[in-house]
Amino acid sequence: MASSSSRKRKNRGGDGYLALPSSQALVPMVLMVGAFVCLVLFLVFQFSGSRKSTAAFADVQSAVLSQVDVNTMQSADNQMIRRLYGLDPSEFENLVLYYPLTNMGAEELFLASIRSPEQKEAVAAAIEKRLATQKKSFEGYGPAQSAMLEKSIVDVRESYALFISADDPGAVARAFQNIY
Repeated sequence: MASSSSRKRKNRGGDGYLALPSSQALVPMVLMVGAFVCLVLFLVFQFSGSRKSTAAFADVQSAVLSQVDVNTMQSADNQMIRRLYGLDPSEFENLVLYYPLTNMGAEELFLASIRSPEQKEAVAAAIEKRLATQKKSFEGYGPAQSAMLEKSIVDVRESYALFISADDPGAVARAFQNIY
């Protein structure tokens, strides 16, 4: 059997030689690369947020609401959801919106259950449009509100979507992620 040092092949395009590994070293190397690829794929799918949630909407809503002060907001009816987000609530299984008590407030919580990729896209677009509108409204004269909107969080997943603009949106987002 030839040793790895005697198994050399001319490297095209250069003057050097390329050493090929022995067949004994090749098998473990292929297995290690394969195991690494499987691990990476597992982690990507595990943490990509593309999985469906098994949590009930009421549980997600309860977890999220426990982390936000809704006393600075009011609950929206279907007409207000249509007006602020352009979504038809009758097309959704569950939608919850808490919006500011006054025009000078930027606190807002929007939570939706999603049934299809089309709904996911529609909700994501509606949230982004609402956020852009709010940022534009406070541009130049509402520094506290603008700062709150800048740190707001949008998290649209396979089963649920969250938009939170609050003093501590991170706590609300963590509650959402933990129950998801």
